[in-house]
Amino acid sequence: MAVTKLQGPDYSRIRSSDVNFVAVYANYYVCNGAVISAQFGDTRADAGAKAALQRLFPGRTVEQLDIDSLGAGGGGIHCVTQQQPRP
Repeated sequence: MAVTKLQGPDYSRIRSSDVNFVAVYANYYVCNGAVISAQFGDTRADAGAKAALQRLFPGRTVEQLDIDSLGAGGGGIHCVTQQQPRP
């Protein structure tokens, strides 16, 4: 199995100016027929990540979402889609 590096965005080109903002494309979610990934406003990096994920998951549609509110809290798509224990 090969490892694919997903280049992160240029922090000077993303929408957030928060120094604690987490901007990584590797925090994606694979679901039925799709891969849900982040986009941060660095159009070149966003497009590169989408193309890389499309190559890795050829039978799925890659959808990118603005997750700025998640990144501000230090998380991403995969983090918030995980199971939570019942209280």
